[in-house]
Amino acid sequence: MTAILDDIRRLDAAHARGEINAVDLAAAKSKLFEAVPDADEITVHATARTVPRRPPAARLGPTLLLCIFVLTLCAGSTLLLTGDLMLAMTLSITVLAALTVTLFRQLDG
Repeated sequence: MTAILDDIRRLDAAHARGEINAVDLAAAKSKLFEAVPDADEITVHATARTVPRRPPAARLGPTLLLCIFVLTLCAGSTLLLTGDLMLAMTLSITVLAALTVTLFRQLDG
């Protein structure tokens, strides 16, 4: 895939320098795109194997509640065990960052 992108950049640079016109540029790009093997078949097979999933918004509520519970549990237990508020807050922020990444991955699908 990188070689095709390099070829497209090379063609765009040649067009910018005036070495090839817009028609030749379009023809060369279409040849490059046609050279990609079985791009349509890969998409069809990938969609045929996907399992229907709930929309991300439907999974967001329970996941958010779980995040709040885990965050409270981590901060509370750390504060009870160590008595150090800074350590409890540091752990809470770290767990919150990890849970935020998880939520965004769920939203992306």
